[in-house]
Amino acid sequence: MNHNASTPYSELRLIDENEQLRMQLESALEDNARISEDRDRLLGRTVVLARELQAATRALSSHPAGDADREVGGESRSETEEELRVAFEELQALTEDLEQANSSLQLFNTQLEERVAARTREIADANATLRRSETALQAVANVVPDLLWRTDTIGYMNWANRRWSDLTGRNVDEILGAGWLSVLHEDDREAAAAAFARARAEGSAFQQEHRLLDKNGRARWFLARIEPMHDDRGQIVQWFGAAMDMHDQRVSLEALQQSEARLSTLIGGMPQLVWRSADRGRWTWSSRQWQATTAQSLEQSLEEGWLVAFHPDDRAIAMAAWANSADSGKLAFEGRIFSQAEGRYRYFQTRALPVRDEQGAVLEWLGTSTDIDDLVSLQNEQTVLVSELQHRTRNLMAVMQAVITKTLKSSANFKDFTVRIGDRMQALARVQGLLSNRAAGTRIAFDKLLKEELSAHASLDDNGNAAQITLSGQEGILLRSSTIQTFALALHELATNAVKYGALSSPDGHLCVNWDVVDADKGDPRLAVHWRETGVANVPFEDNGASARFGYGRELIERALPYQLGAHTTYRFRENGLECSIEVRVPDLSSTNGDWSRSQVSQSTH
Repeated sequence: MNHNASTPYSELRLIDENEQLRMQLESALEDNARISEDRDRLLGRTVVLARELQAATRALSSHPAGDADREVGGESRSETEEELRVAFEELQALTEDLEQANSSLQLFNTQLEERVAARTREIADANATLRRSETALQAVANVVPDLLWRTDTIGYMNWANRRWSDLTGRNVDEILGAGWLSVLHEDDREAAAAAFARARAEGSAFQQEHRLLDKNGRARWFLARIEPMHDDRGQIVQWFGAAMDMHDQRVSLEALQQSEARLSTLIGGMPQLVWRSADRGRWTWSSRQWQATTAQSLEQSLEEGWLVAFHPDDRAIAMAAWANSADSGKLAFEGRIFSQAEGRYRYFQTRALPVRDEQGAVLEWLGTSTDIDDLVSLQNEQTVLVSELQHRTRNLMAVMQAVITKTLKSSANFKDFTVRIGDRMQALARVQGLLSNRAAGTRIAFDKLLKEELSAHASLDDNGNAAQITLSGQEGILLRSSTIQTFALALHELATNAVKYGALSSPDGHLCVNWDVVDADKGDPRLAVHWRETGVANVPFEDNGASARFGYGRELIERALPYQLGAHTTYRFRENGLECSIEVRVPDLSSTNGDWSRSQVSQSTH
């Protein structure tokens, strides 16, 4: 008997049992018919034998014969009687078997009728239960928001819930069979059919995402899963499927993925080191910038592994900041992080804020570490420069006060004072210009200072020489910052006097300035400057050989330089002009192996 694949399993089981009972009944009826046939055949034989016996008896009675004939007739009659007796015995046995078979058949028929009636009642009850179950299933299936369906073993849909109609706007009958493929997006139909075919061939469940077309023709994403149902023998009898609407989740996921891609691109272009953390500094993620800077892998930076990249002296500061972050609601500290590329620690400013949920609970921390090493260096340099500026300003004010006082005392009148103080202020201005224009952390070389002053009175060539001026000495001999202003004033006084009274005041005069470093090998390097003027007429002398002229310049050289700078000086007028020597300490640059050139010492600190 053939059954539709959609027939419920319980009903199939009852139908199979009834079929077995029917076959047993047919077998019993066949046995009963066979016994009846044997009995009828034996009964016919008995009737024939009885007739033969009666005929033989009548013949013997109506024809008397001799003894021999009677003997022959008697034997024939006896054989007939014996056959008849045996036939009667067989007939009696067959009759008894038939009666027993009829009784068994009647009992079996009665039992069969009872069993058929019982099975019929069970089938009726099962069908009623099944109808109730299917009604309940249909009601439940129509309540759930998912699409539900059932297919036979070859994949044709034979039942679907109402959600299919609600979604697609079609009758369920249009979707049954292979019609469900028509409501899939055309780009997904082939893949869905192939996946279901593989699942049927393998006898295994499968899951797939595909798009269904709603009543307006718009595609929505669904997650479909199909499971096989097996009978007691393990054979697949049908398939059940469910599809969950995941369109909004998919769209949100795609939007999130796009947002994360943009965020990743943004983070990848940031100069900061970006990271994510749970509370108390337990990192959950670090950016490529962190990994490139510290040479830590992502795994190495997780939890508290990031601390390894910090300077050992700054790790306690970092953890203390994390300990305070719960109360303050923010994280802020500065520390040194090792730069693998430079092979040294660099200062970083680390900041982080918590990400909170709607109830205000902290979900995670998002933070950055910004390289401020250059800024720290600039701030340190600024501190040094401000300190130097303050010191220089105090020195300048003291120098200006002394210059003004000395100039005022040595001036014949106000006009003379104005001229002199103006020259000296210009000299100080030139020195300040040199100090202001020099690069941070560098010193001023003596030859630069000397040429700056002499260029105010004469036109010097590229080597610093002029028609009446010869300079000779090593370039780049650096001066102490504390000596610049006083030394510059001394050079100014020497140059001014040379222009007014000395070698530069007449065409026949000549100025020669030589300088060098002495005692460098003793660890006490000194700059020795020799100022020699020649070709000067009418040089006034006293009897003891000292010059009769004793102005501010000479006082500055012979008294101020030794007192303020610890310099050794001489100031003498010779027969044809002034001769002056100055020795003053300069920075110990022995690390340059005797090379005092500016190119190697321009970055020296104060």
